[in-house]
Order: sequence, then C-alpha cells, then structure tokens
Amino acid sequence: MHSSSTLLKDLLANPRFVAWARGEQPEDNRHWNNWAADDQEKQEIIAIAKELLDSFQIPDQHITDEHISSKISQALNTAKCIENERESRKLILFKSFRSVEWNVAASLVILLGLALALFGVYKKGYFRTDQKADLAKADDNNAFTEISNQGQQVKYVRLSDGSAIVLHKNSSVRFPKHFAKTGREVFLTGEAFFEVTKNPEQPFFVYANELVAKVHGTSFSVKAGENDTQIIVAVKTGKVSVYTQQDAKAIQYKADKNLTALVLTPNQQATFMRNEAKLTRLALKSPVLLHIPIEDQIFTYAETPVAMVFEALEKAYGVKINFNKEIMGQCSITATLGDEPLENKLRWICTILEAEYAIKDDQITIKGSSCK
Repeated sequence: MHSSSTLLKDLLANPRFVAWARGEQPEDNRHWNNWAADDQEKQEIIAIAKELLDSFQIPDQHITDEHISSKISQALNTAKCIENERESRKLILFKSFRSVEWNVAASLVILLGLALALFGVYKKGYFRTDQKADLAKADDNNAFTEISNQGQQVKYVRLSDGSAIVLHKNSSVRFPKHFAKTGREVFLTGEAFFEVTKNPEQPFFVYANELVAKVHGTSFSVKAGENDTQIIVAVKTGKVSVYTQQDAKAIQYKADKNLTALVLTPNQQATFMRNEAKLTRLALKSPVLLHIPIEDQIFTYAETPVAMVFEALEKAYGVKINFNKEIMGQCSITATLGDEPLENKLRWICTILEAEYAIKDDQITIKGSSCK
C-alpha cells in the first residue's frame, strides 16, 4: 500500500504527467503508455490518478487556501463513505488497493495525503488550464489528424493554413484539421523540416517533447526523437523563438503573439539537454540538421527547364509531380521561390506558366499549355 500510494503521489506531483493526464499533451501518449506497459499496477495507478485529476478539476488557476481546505474536507468525507460502503461497492479511485482491508483511519490518511499532493501541484502552478484547453476539446471531437512516416525517406504533409511539413522517416506529427484563430499548434515526435505560412496574427507553435518552437513564418528543422537525449532546432530562414514547456513564462509566450523567448536567426541552433534541462544557442555554418535535400536548397532558378524544377521539388518534399512533358517540355522558369511552403511555390510556378495544379496526398498534377 505504501509503495502504490507513493507512486500515485509522485505522478500527481509530476507536471508532465499532469498535463498529459488532462489531455493537454497528447504527444506524450507513447511515453506514458510505454512507462506502464506490462505493469498492471502502474496501469491501475494511472487510472486512479486520472480519476483524481478529474474529480478535483478547477477552472480557475488562481487557487486560494480556503478552496484547498474545502477540497480536502470533501476528500475526507469521501474517505468516510468508503468505510461505510466498502461491503456494498468498491470505488474505482482505489481499485488498486482491493486486497487491503481498509479502516477509517487508513482511508483518511491516504486520501488526505493524495489531496495534499494534488493541491500542492495546483499551488505550484502546474495546472495551467488555459494552456491547451482548446486542443483538448478539439481532440475530444476527433478534430485532430496524425500522420506517420514509416517507410519513405521524407513525406510531405500539408496543413490547413498551407504550411508544409517534410516529415523524416520514423517520425510522426499531430495537428488539428483546422487551426484556432489565436494560434497554430503542431505536435512532433521525431524529425521534420517546417515551412510556415506567414501570419503575424496567428503564431505557429511546434511542441517537440519538452521544447516549444514559436514562429510567425519561416523555415527550420526540428530533431526530437522520443528517446533522444537532446532536442535540437536549426533555423534556415526567418526567426524562431524557443522555450521549454516548464518555463515560468510559457503561458505568456503563448498568449502574447509578440513575446519571444530564446531567439534563433538563420544558421543558428538551439539545443535542449533533456537530462540537465539546459537550453543553449549555437551559431552554425549551415542549417543542415536532418541531412535531407530541402535543408540546403535555395529554390532559385534562371531559365531552368520545368522538368528540372519539378524534379528538385519532388526530391525536396517527397512528392510526385505529374505533367505532360510533350506539351510543357519547352517551358522554363526564372524565379526565386525561397522558403515559401510548397503550395505557394506551385502557385507562383503556375502563374508564370499560365498553368493550374491539383494536390492529392503526395501526388501533384500540373496542367498547362505549350511554351513554344
């Protein structure tokens, strides 16, 4: 009983677990599922912890001592009910202790300890109810999409705002089908390159394990394997602000679209040492981090045949571009496409060629006239 209750209190005092249990960090699903895998006791402790968090859920993060006292009193009354009704029913909150013959004193001590641990977490500010509440709600409504790349070297992922993600092999990304007006949020496990559609009024956030990258419109790489000891962000173009989810100003960074943390500019890299919780910045000769084609391509063309342009885009984004080579074979492009997402590049190319395009998954079809 002692070891189980201690484990439960440790979980309730762990801000990462609390955020995950409340649906605020779905990117941690694999971490906690692996933690409890093949261990029935841990699985039951997680279930109990979730029930406790639900039962003490409070909409206002500014908790008073009086409110804590009131909640503890409610907990004690619940403990008394456990003793009075233990012969007729078993409370799910304590199913891991079914084999123990409870008495009133033991019930009071354990539940009081859990209540104190829980509200100690509240007082430390770990329960940030507004941090990702909109995401949790969207998740309940099945409004999220998760895409994994298990077989390809790179995989193209298009977001609803037109932003592009080039997902590296053995990586996955999770995002809402439609972004909230206040911000665009994406959850990454593994490695990916991002080209973000510019929108100063709607910041773009990438959650990669403990690290958050905040951008308005730029291109950058993120390396954040679940078991990696480091999380790395390398900027190709634009500006990226990085901070940890446990940063004291994390809520402010999200709420204030103009507020920045550790700022990275082109050819700069941020490294977060997970074991030491240490975040550092470093200048680079090149922004290449994942060693994929898109990281060092500049997409500048001068009278370049369209076949070569399309081939470069195919390699960079992991897509297939279909076009009529007999009709468009004589066409060429002179343009600097820069760090714009793939769809913007296609739009500009088609404007130049007086053509049109259609995208379906990783297949792109371009129809145009002859350039003879």
